[in-house]
Amino acid sequence: MSTSILYHAFGLKGICYTSTHYNADAVILRAEMTDALIQCPKCGCREATMKGQKTRWFFMSPIGRKKCILVLDFHRLRCVDCGTLWWPRLPFMLGKHRYVRSFALTVLDLLRFGTIRSVAHYLGVGWDLVKEIHKSKLRLLYRTIPLHKVRYLGIDEFSIRKGHEYMTVVTDLQSGRILHAVEGKGKEDVTPFLEKLAKKGRKLEAVAMDMSSAYFSAVREVLPHVAIVFDRYHIVALINHAIEDLRREQQRELDRLGQQTLKGNRFLLLSNYEDLKPDRKARLDALLQANQPLFTIHSMKEQLRLFWEKENLPAARAFLETW
Repeated sequence: MSTSILYHAFGLKGICYTSTHYNADAVILRAEMTDALIQCPKCGCREATMKGQKTRWFFMSPIGRKKCILVLDFHRLRCVDCGTLWWPRLPFMLGKHRYVRSFALTVLDLLRFGTIRSVAHYLGVGWDLVKEIHKSKLRLLYRTIPLHKVRYLGIDEFSIRKGHEYMTVVTDLQSGRILHAVEGKGKEDVTPFLEKLAKKGRKLEAVAMDMSSAYFSAVREVLPHVAIVFDRYHIVALINHAIEDLRREQQRELDRLGQQTLKGNRFLLLSNYEDLKPDRKARLDALLQANQPLFTIHSMKEQLRLFWEKENLPAARAFLETW
């Protein structure tokens, strides 16, 4: 180990390597400050005397399968010109955190492939430390969001707790970036962000959403010039719900006759026809031949998928009228 490796492998400047120690699960590197980065924060003088000392330790990126820890001797300095006292801050330090910048970058790289818990286990550190590094990165990324470039917006909600508690998420559909998130799914929850977007999002052309009356009302009121698009997933979900309701209704009729024809065929009816294996296609064909109402609604479901292949508005409108 040497000072050069500390610089080239770990990005550590302003320190000098002194020794290495080993224990069961870690490599411990000791180092001390150099004079290279000494500069008075008040007058800029580069000459100082030592007035006190302390030792700090920092997590570094692992070496092989062992944790790597830097133990650094710090000196408090006094400027020879103005007498200012200060504790130096070296380029690799991140505030008062007990890890160096290269360790934080390693954590962020690993989080691209694993969970917070798995990364913490691999590095041999606490789960909360990895989470804090991740949160710091997210705060930096989302400190300023360039809303003036957004053209297509997506609004959706998801459940965050049991008992019908939801969070609304607003996404840039081109970049996939989350622009806004707020608890709740009411009109009053999304309106403040939409009002902000109305001032900055000059290029906004369309908003995709489910058929929530709250979202629809908020967008129509705040962004009246923007097109509203009901996304394909939720439209297809509507006809799937209709198929399931009809299947249950038909099965209730069959139950009175002591027949089980439709039991266990829910996913067969909801699957895309061309994706089914030959034996399942034959089973579905037989089922539809025996039940005219289900045959009709299943045919409409399959035909509706052609709607999204239409190239322009007149063709799409003509298709829906025929459908």
